[in-house]
Amino acid sequence: MLYKVMDKNVYQDFIKALISNYEFIGPARKDRSVHDFVPIKNISELDTNYMRTTIPPAKKLLFYPTEKLVNYEVGKSIDVKPVVESKERILFGINAWDINGMNFLDELFTTDFIDENYISKRKNLMVIGMDSQPTETNFSPSMGADYAKSGFDIYLTELKDKYFIRIGTARGNEIIQKYAEVRNATAEDFKDYDKYLDDYRMKFKLNVDIKNFYDNFELIYNNEEFWKKVAKDCYSCGSCNLVCPTCFCFNIKDDMELNLKEGNKIREWDSCMIPEYGLVAGGHNFRPNKENRLKQRYRCKLKTFIDKFGKYSCVGCGRCIETCLAKINIAEDINSVKREVSV
Repeated sequence: MLYKVMDKNVYQDFIKALISNYEFIGPARKDRSVHDFVPIKNISELDTNYMRTTIPPAKKLLFYPTEKLVNYEVGKSIDVKPVVESKERILFGINAWDINGMNFLDELFTTDFIDENYISKRKNLMVIGMDSQPTETNFSPSMGADYAKSGFDIYLTELKDKYFIRIGTARGNEIIQKYAEVRNATAEDFKDYDKYLDDYRMKFKLNVDIKNFYDNFELIYNNEEFWKKVAKDCYSCGSCNLVCPTCFCFNIKDDMELNLKEGNKIREWDSCMIPEYGLVAGGHNFRPNKENRLKQRYRCKLKTFIDKFGKYSCVGCGRCIETCLAKINIAEDINSVKREVSV
């Protein structure tokens, strides 16, 4: 890791240079309360003063909501051609918990199976992170996701009269050397940065008692009354999955041309909270009720990947809390598990 400092008076020149030389994706205001990561053509469109960025999250740049995986032609033989589309882009202004969400997907898509579609996009995506202010539903410090140690090329932290820069890759260092006027960080700069981090972490107001959840979850796993109470208002709409920066469930469908000789296999996001997700041939549904589906969601987010990767697949961003029509709150439910076990 390299540590540099950029004076604020050259920040705009740096951004303009990146916009001019790359396909630049950054946060822009969509309405009074929502920002989204979209292509930026002019610095005036860029707005990094956001709290919650996107619905859906930035993973949409790597794991498309809908994408072609395969083209095929049917004749005397079947000719199958993989479709791997990727281009060099900069993702600017993504915060720490969303970077940690992408880090989780990096492991997921390279562990048991190498997903070339995802990997090609990830390799071509230059990530420039930046701290954003947390919403009242954000509990990322409880999940260890409020600070990104990796997964970025450059990370900017805005201080009073300067930007403290962490450079995480050789590619990031090349960008800084080419387009930015910087100096090496001094002991005084580190002191300012340390003070900023202490103040920044005080802004997160929502805490969850996650430390014993791994074991406590098993104690209440078969407690039907508990899960009925937690899931009683759930609409099974899948909103929580679709806004999550780490959810990865998908469906594959065939898109056949009318000539029945050509077609594509399409991957599209799916949701384990939707009743039809567990429906299999013969009409059997292995997760027929909402209590079981919500229980499985919490296992996936808070336990399964502790066993597999040693980390949660929840980064505490709070999007699912904000978008849930039934006002189901994962943070409250984590704490409810603790209270249930303590009674």
